[in-house]
Amino acid sequence: MQIEDKRAVVTGAGAGIGRAIALELARRGNDVVVADVQSEAASAVAKEVESVGRRGVAVVCDVSDPGAVESLADQAWADLGGVDLLFNNAGVGTGAAVLDGSLDNLRWIFEVNLFGLWKGCSVFGKRFVEQDTPAWICNTGSEHSLGFAHAGMGFYTASKHAVLGLSDVLRHELPDHVGVSVLCPGMVSTELWNATRNRPERFGGSEQADALSQQILGEGMDAEEIGRRAVDGVEAEEFLIPTHSVTRGHAETRWNEISAAFDRQAPYREGDERYDVTNVMQRVLANQSNG
Repeated sequence: MQIEDKRAVVTGAGAGIGRAIALELARRGNDVVVADVQSEAASAVAKEVESVGRRGVAVVCDVSDPGAVESLADQAWADLGGVDLLFNNAGVGTGAAVLDGSLDNLRWIFEVNLFGLWKGCSVFGKRFVEQDTPAWICNTGSEHSLGFAHAGMGFYTASKHAVLGLSDVLRHELPDHVGVSVLCPGMVSTELWNATRNRPERFGGSEQADALSQQILGEGMDAEEIGRRAVDGVEAEEFLIPTHSVTRGHAETRWNEISAAFDRQAPYREGDERYDVTNVMQRVLANQSNG
């Protein structure tokens, strides 16, 4: 995927990873729609995009509102004449043990991290298919997409597992000219720790986060580095874009447990292929077409 002279949309681009992606795209010669729930933040980053000689368009967008995502696409196509790259980056998280978390927080996290991301994939993806030119969707997952990172973020981890699953199916459903990536960053120095400051009233309202989360995330990798790796990964047409070597351990632990469970409980037996859902679907569809 050639990353130059393209038209891009980045959600959650007012700060952190989203801002870093937007600026990296601009530096590589792309116009960028900067979408964020905070108007002033979106405008500031759009001006930074313009400062490197590319067009920057600020759009206020709460991805948990399906209508706002539709409007974002309409404005992007109107202002840029089309879109080639979508970075579904908007995301939220808040810490709590699984048994102690609130239903409001669970809904909020999934509305933004999964449902909003899906809406972006659907709205922009359909236009990409019709456009019939090379296009790419990069969905921001997490090291939490690949395995167990740490306790206390069960809702967030569940949402990021779902992002990976959704994206994996999506890439097999799209035509060849539309690609999909999942960015899987580890610990990054961003304001994710304070995401609850923008939590809508319908999900419990604004709340100041604890200082411990700020201190922990402050030790993370610089967001600018994540932005570079995200754009590099899309340019290389990678499906998975991990950014932290230590995340390999989470993925290996998960795989080792899966592999051992199959060895103990479901080893291969002759004839098991008849239960392969892909084979079954192909056979049933072939029978229907012949019948």
